[in-house]
Amino acid sequence: MEIRELSPVIGVEILGVDASAPISDADVARLRDLLNTHSVLLLRGQSLTEAQHVAFSRYFGDLQIHVLTQYLTTAHPEIYVLSNVKEAGRSIGNHKEGWNWHSDWSYLDIPCFGSVLYARECPPEGADTLFASMHAAWEALDPELQARIRNMTAVHSYSGYYNKAFGDREPLSAAQIAATPDVVHPVVRTHPETGRLSLYVGEDIVKEIQGLPADESAALLHTLNSHAVSDAFVYRHQWQDGDLLIWDNRCTMHKATPYDDVKYRRIMHRATIKGTDRPV
Repeated sequence: MEIRELSPVIGVEILGVDASAPISDADVARLRDLLNTHSVLLLRGQSLTEAQHVAFSRYFGDLQIHVLTQYLTTAHPEIYVLSNVKEAGRSIGNHKEGWNWHSDWSYLDIPCFGSVLYARECPPEGADTLFASMHAAWEALDPELQARIRNMTAVHSYSGYYNKAFGDREPLSAAQIAATPDVVHPVVRTHPETGRLSLYVGEDIVKEIQGLPADESAALLHTLNSHAVSDAFVYRHQWQDGDLLIWDNRCTMHKATPYDDVKYRRIMHRATIKGTDRPV
C-alpha cells in the first residue's frame, strides 16, 4: 500500500488496494490501523458490484440495516441509498441526507463504528462532503473548557432530527420511532481501540446537554459545534465516480453539501459497520 495524506489532521488516500478482490488478513489489519490513526480512508478508482461493496465492508465488522427501509432499494439490504434519482416515480434513495454536521447513527444506544460510502454517480460540481476530526477538536479546546465538559452527557434524538431535516416527507412510522428512542451519550468519548479522547456532539441530532438550563445547553452546544468544525480540523472531499470512503464515526463528524439536483444525478451507496461498545 502507498499512503498519501489528505489533510494535516484527518484522512489518508490509500493506493494499491482493489476493494473488489479478496484482501489478506495482514492488509485488513493494516487498514484498521490506518483508520484508527487517520479516521478517514480514501480508495479512488474502485469498480464494485453491490455484493463486492458489502463484502469489503464486512472486513471491518458486522453490518447494520438502516431504519429508513424505504431507501434500501438494492438487492442488498445492507446498502442504504443516497440519491436524488427517481425510477417509476419513486425515489431510489434518501435525498438531502446529512446536510448538517453529525456522526452516523449517534442516536443508537450502541452507535455504529464506521461507514463505507461508494460513489456510483457524482455531479461534476458540488456535493462535496466535509469531514472533521473530533480528536483534533478536543485536543485544541481550552483546558478549562475541557475540564468543564469532560463528564457531561447529552441527549441524541433521531425523531427530533428527522422532524427538522425531513419535514416534507412522511413521518416516521410507529416501528421506526420505537426502534430509535432518545439516548444519552457522553459529550467527550474515549476511542475504544486507541484510548484517545474526542468531542461527541453534532447539529440537530443532539437535543440537549443534560443538567443545564435550556439556554445554557443551547449556547454550549453552539460553542462546541462551531469549534469542532473549524477549518483547521476539516477535510473537504471532492467526489469522483468510483471513490470509496471509509470513516470512523467514533471520532469524526461529517456534512454533505448542496449541488444542482435538477441538473445532475447523484447515486451513493453506503454500508454501515456495527458498533460494539456504548460510548464512554
